[in-house]
Amino acid sequence: MTLHTLNKKGSLICLFFVLIFSSCSSPKEDVKEQRLAGNALGTTYHITYIGEALLGFEQSIDSMLVAFNYGLSTYDTNSFISQFNANKAIVERELKPGFEHFAVMIEKSIPIIEATDGAFDPSAAQLFKIYDSFKKQQRLIDTSTMAIAKAFKGFEDIRFDEKGILIKNRFKSYNFNAIAKGYFVDLIANLLANKGYNNYMVEVGGEVHCKGLNTRQQAWQIGIKSPVMGAEPTDYFEVMPLSNISMATSGNYQNFYVVNDSIIGHTMDPRTGKPLMSDLKSATLMHQECAVADAYATACMVLGLDQSIELIEADSSLSAFFIFEENGQLKGVHVK
Repeated sequence: MTLHTLNKKGSLICLFFVLIFSSCSSPKEDVKEQRLAGNALGTTYHITYIGEALLGFEQSIDSMLVAFNYGLSTYDTNSFISQFNANKAIVERELKPGFEHFAVMIEKSIPIIEATDGAFDPSAAQLFKIYDSFKKQQRLIDTSTMAIAKAFKGFEDIRFDEKGILIKNRFKSYNFNAIAKGYFVDLIANLLANKGYNNYMVEVGGEVHCKGLNTRQQAWQIGIKSPVMGAEPTDYFEVMPLSNISMATSGNYQNFYVVNDSIIGHTMDPRTGKPLMSDLKSATLMHQECAVADAYATACMVLGLDQSIELIEADSSLSAFFIFEENGQLKGVHVK
């Protein structure tokens, strides 16, 4: 595909998933396993589904990706979100389909922002941009600059004016990279479900949705990579059996940087504008919607282990697997 792409959750999120394709060495003759792989959103996707080959499936994904990138790609200066962030006039009657994805992202983000007390917040794009700038320059973060940017968050200013032009506070900007890959997984999974498929696995850049069973009549087996620098792709810390659920992972053991022997954390707290380092090394979240799992995984890396456990235990729709460091050793804990 020669399409503009989203970045890999900016510098906020690392991917720990390595898909274990579960296939049988001698599957039943009447079971047909189809596989499709490609590039999307600055990463790759892998799809396995059971049944007859879906005609035009790859073309359907390409079409969805065009509209998706138009709506949400922060790399494409002509995308809807880039134009909106740049305060360009966008007239309601001229809105393209990509705007629908932007609107859905706001709708899905607001309750998660509230539930996590702002630990997940796509409206904090100014803070993320400043963090990335200091990281590229290998400089200590200017706290006064971050304090100013911290004041410009929220979606409440977005509206159509009397001329039908979509407007916002001109100092605010938005970035949905911490939820977008999961949302794209949901779009592909919904396409397969609407076509009548009951057994499939969809993975985009490590975010996964699994439905039904694989050809061995077992749950899909998905590996969580060990959060250690230099770990091999097959160095799994845990393997999760998944069926009728989505899973997403975030972590902070990569992408930090060092200035004058000071380690600047990979995860930034959008509530304070300060980077974080903690004993929580990766957060794997399970939810029916991959977009929701994606967003909560990011939030948990901000909240830390104890608060994340409290958050998951209080929400019956969520479950999690956390990898943390204790006394120099990595440990894992399942929550629900």
